Amino acid sequence: MKITYTGIKKGTTFRIVSAENFKKELNELPEGKYRIVVTKYRKDKSLPQLGYYYACVLPLSWQLLTEAGWELSSLAEVDIFWKGKFANKEVINRHTGEVMDVPALKRDMTTTEMMTFVDAVRNYCAEYLGGNIPDPETNLNFNFEL
Repeated sequence: MKITYTGIKKGTTFRIVSAENFKKELNELPEGKYRIVVTKYRKDKSLPQLGYYYACVLPLSWQLLTEAGWELSSLAEVDIFWKGKFANKEVINRHTGEVMDVPALKRDMTTTEMMTFVDAVRNYCAEYLGGNIPDPETNLNFNFEL
């Protein structure tokens, strides 16, 4: 069983949201040893963000990349292309000092990081590929031939 609550720290005070419910759940646990872990809260990317990325940004950018001469054969390859361009993470070998860029994982992105990543792709498409990808709020119908 996992118990999760949000806490807020201001100055030297730490407050648990719904502290009474938290105490109640702790009291209902069976006897035994437990590990308590406190981690900083972060808001993960949302399903609508992922939907927009996979249903709109990737297909339209694939079309623009193809017109620009890139030979990408699947949406997965287009996704890797964009992550390699705009979502790299440096990995350092602590023995040799060698630095290598690896694409970050979308599953680890926050809402803000995902928004920044998608905006970078859209801006690149507009500036270098000559095509605009509509805003997420725009309702459009697409007809794609596979």
